Amino acid sequence: MRRVWWAVGGGFAAAVLAVGGWLVAADKGYPFADARACEGSDVPLEQELDVVGLPMPSGARDVHYVTHPAAKDGDVELAVAFRSTAKVMRAYLAEHRIVTTGFTHLADGRFLTGDVGTPPASLGLCGDVPEIHAPGVLVEQQRADFGGEPETVGIALQTDPAHIGTLRPTTDVLLTVDRTRGA
Repeated sequence: MRRVWWAVGGGFAAAVLAVGGWLVAADKGYPFADARACEGSDVPLEQELDVVGLPMPSGARDVHYVTHPAAKDGDVELAVAFRSTAKVMRAYLAEHRIVTTGFTHLADGRFLTGDVGTPPASLGLCGDVPEIHAPGVLVEQQRADFGGEPETVGIALQTDPAHIGTLRPTTDVLLTVDRTRGA
């Protein structure tokens, strides 16, 4: 009988250790238990995207983000880096009225071009997020947020060096939102 109790006790202890190890391994210290979230994020990505009214493009991969909904004036409220396709990004930019519908080339003078790289680490992004260098394009749109206060949506994309003004077939993207309160 004593052996049975030792076996039950040992099995229980092993189960507790296994569950505890699994919980620690599953969380790994990421905010919101989300491996895409970078340290310092204040809210989950989907919650912040709902606030700014911009969903993630379909099929986005290699996603890393940092969120600061209570950011000070001029500071970045949301920074999200991901990889997507040119086709998806053209549709996304048009659907959300960040660029005009039907555009095929970005090199028509309406966008800032050249070295568009903002160091991802300076925004608090983690992981192997690449800096977007020339050739690239930065699309910026001033708009009012849901509360009527001004905000700037910035989307930096890699362009194809062989076809100036077009997006690479697979492009790295950096989407940022910052607000200017009280302006």
